[in-house]
Amino acid sequence: MTVNVITAKLAKKMIDNRKFGLIIDLRDYDEYLQGHLPGAINIPVNEVLDRINEIKGYEGSNVLLYCEHGIQSIGAGKALILNGFSKVYSLDKGLGSYNYPLYN
Repeated sequence: MTVNVITAKLAKKMIDNRKFGLIIDLRDYDEYLQGHLPGAINIPVNEVLDRINEIKGYEGSNVLLYCEHGIQSIGAGKALILNGFSKVYSLDKGLGSYNYPLYN
């Protein structure tokens, strides 16, 4: 299994159609507070493995990961796959490519 890299346009469509069981913002908490994708929770990239128990139960759901530029989300996605997650998506080019309204 691999991390599925998707465009902002497809991510927006999937968010609007409630196709993600979980959306994780991998940036620092302060960045998350400045604006995040609708429904996203914040787990900074360096805490993903330490907080894996918080997201147990979503292993079979579509999970979207994003960071600022789309690089860290690939590594975090691979870590989730190694921990039993099967439908992991990464926002291509990160939040910088998402030209739609954010929530805060």
